[in-house]
Amino acid sequence: MTHRSQIDSNGDETRKLEECLHSGHSLTAKVLAFHLGVDRNTATRIAKAQGLAPEGSTYPWRRIWWQIHNIEYSLLASHLEKLRTHFPKSRILGDIENIEVTLRTPLVKYPGMAAMLREHPDTLRKQIDRGDRTIPFPVLGFGPRLQLFRPLDIILWRDEELLLDLPKAENPAPKPKAKATAKSRPHKTSVDRKKAIFPPGGRTKRKAAG
Repeated sequence: MTHRSQIDSNGDETRKLEECLHSGHSLTAKVLAFHLGVDRNTATRIAKAQGLAPEGSTYPWRRIWWQIHNIEYSLLASHLEKLRTHFPKSRILGDIENIEVTLRTPLVKYPGMAAMLREHPDTLRKQIDRGDRTIPFPVLGFGPRLQLFRPLDIILWRDEELLLDLPKAENPAPKPKAKATAKSRPHKTSVDRKKAIFPPGGRTKRKAAG
């Protein structure tokens, strides 16, 4: 296979995965891995650790929303309408046709999140570790070395300083008890939003959606 053929093949495979992802059908382990932005083995490990049980050989979206995203999917449409009412000038919220489809976009890892914020990942990490800045939007933590982020959360904060504040899952399945592991550095989140992403002296007006 030539280099050009390999590129075309990879592009076709990505398009097929995207079609499967946005179709709304239950996900195979391969497509779940694409959604999470990890390899297949890591995806199945995450699913097991989060109590995400397959139905047959696939994972239904209702369980993915509950167990992976910790959100109540049945309230997403009404939540979006409330956000639009609160923030009628938001271009991003106004452009969303179906919030479930938008949220099915593949998640990004920490370096990808930093890049979307136009930040250097190492610099941002050091500032977070020092307590100078925090991350205001949700961090989906699946272990000390794997933190994932929803692109919509990042873009909405970056461009309009709004937070989705998605409705929490109402009926998640209990998660298996994790085995004791060595302590890792806690990841600072949105406790102090005055320092969130922007350094002291920068923009301070924050709007929590919802």
